[in-house]
Amino acid sequence: MSPRPFPNGVYCPLTTPFKAQTEEVDYDALKTQVVRLAKARCGIVLLGTNGEASHLSDTERTSIITAARTALTAANFPDTALLVGTGTGSARETVKLCNEAKAAGADYAIVIPPGYFAFAIGKNREALKSYFWEVLDKSEVPVMIYNFPGASAGIDLDSDILVELSEHQNCFGAKLTCGGIGKGHRLSIHTQSAEYKKRHPTPFIVMPGFSDILLPSMIALSSGCITGTGNIIPKTIVKLYDVAEEALRTGSLEKLREAQALQEIVSLADWAIVKAGIGGTKYALDTYVQAGLGGVPRSPLPIAGQEIHALLARDLVRAVEFEKSLP
Repeated sequence: MSPRPFPNGVYCPLTTPFKAQTEEVDYDALKTQVVRLAKARCGIVLLGTNGEASHLSDTERTSIITAARTALTAANFPDTALLVGTGTGSARETVKLCNEAKAAGADYAIVIPPGYFAFAIGKNREALKSYFWEVLDKSEVPVMIYNFPGASAGIDLDSDILVELSEHQNCFGAKLTCGGIGKGHRLSIHTQSAEYKKRHPTPFIVMPGFSDILLPSMIALSSGCITGTGNIIPKTIVKLYDVAEEALRTGSLEKLREAQALQEIVSLADWAIVKAGIGGTKYALDTYVQAGLGGVPRSPLPIAGQEIHALLARDLVRAVEFEKSLP
């Protein structure tokens, strides 16, 4: 069966809510957040960095995917795609997680370079290509490459290797949490060419991992963004995408200026969430969205302290107020 479509737009890597004291997964909160994001027309990413995937057992991974799919179907969003993080230390285990994710209800996988042995493979292009090629060959779901040096011990895939990987028929995109707009532009130029489309009929998605560069990235041919700030202000970021897309499609200077104003709101909020981290994002969910929605991180990640509380109260409230003004 073909995966559900993966349209351009805004996607959110959900936090995984854990209950205080026990640190068990709060499936009710997870389901509420999944449906809330779907209603905001925000795409769903599970078990990524924000989702603390490295803190989860294989059984919990499967249960989270199943719970999300069940919630979406029950809320009349059966066609919403699930992009699921499956990257781990070896190609063999990553393939296993990709295929288990499919069985649980995932449509796509997102795979980060294996950072534990970065000292051995980080500068070895052939080893990195071999890892991804094996995963792409054997995964039963299409794979997005996840370039995040901060979470992979500094491994930073350049546009040359991303272009090479994009040629695999099972590679459908790249998430660039390296902030490289130029890198994304070069990859988009390659994958949006008529010659590439003849070889690779499936559309290729290029997305930054931050929403503070959504507008400039779209100008540089990106397909949208995948942003943790979507946990807090999904409707605002979706509106920014919609207005920017209209400005680029129609050439409207008025819409471009509207997009610039929205980007200002989003950029300030995105930087606040980046500084607040996962613990701060969960605190913001509980404080500014709905009590009980965020929960706590699993040890050793810290909960948000007073300094983070103050930072969010100062730098996030404007965006939260705008979010609440949207239908």
